[in-house]
Amino acid sequence: MSNKRRAPAIKLKIHDIKDGKFVTDSDNSRVLQARTGDQIIRTRLMGEVSNKIIIETDESVILDLTDDTGTIKVKGGGSQWTNQIFMEMKGLKEGVTIDVIGLVRTTKNGEDPYIECELCIPISDPARKVLRELEISKYYLQKGLETEAIEELETAIKGQKDLSKTDDHKDKIVGLLKDPDYLDQGCSFEEIKKILELSTSELEKALRDLQADGEIFEPRPGTFKYV
Repeated sequence: MSNKRRAPAIKLKIHDIKDGKFVTDSDNSRVLQARTGDQIIRTRLMGEVSNKIIIETDESVILDLTDDTGTIKVKGGGSQWTNQIFMEMKGLKEGVTIDVIGLVRTTKNGEDPYIECELCIPISDPARKVLRELEISKYYLQKGLETEAIEELETAIKGQKDLSKTDDHKDKIVGLLKDPDYLDQGCSFEEIKKILELSTSELEKALRDLQADGEIFEPRPGTFKYV
């Protein structure tokens, strides 16, 4: 029996992969040398689905995964062994945050990396994103990348502040929708925005979170009600 262990999935940011270079290892295989100094076989990336292409004839999906450092292709499906991955990726909507575990591959030109998806997990809890920033900050520090570690820590702190701000917005929206004037008929997007003096982006994010939490629903396009 072989004692060879499966390569760990290292949590990184997209530019850690994109800025790396493929080198030939001791087994004469092409492997990515990341900017952290590691040779990366498997990785774990978190980001938003910014584009999706479904190839029905091949039963495969190609996603654009985007974080605050860049965008990378994530490919899944294409064989009977990966049919479950195909179905999972096919159902993903643009804008959703996912946690991807996969193998780092290279395109035919031998230079451009992409991820061959082994597992993709939709992320609905924003706190998971903050935690990932902290994990990567710690990893950068271990690798001697102090500047990058500080940047990730600052991103995590900002993310935590944004979470607190969003929670406040969510509480105000729920309070408004529970008001007798809106409990039966609901309230439109524009009304909520005007009454609570929120920006479009602030309101959209809070409404998405509340819908994901099952606290509100949208009986008609652009109108929201408390459950």
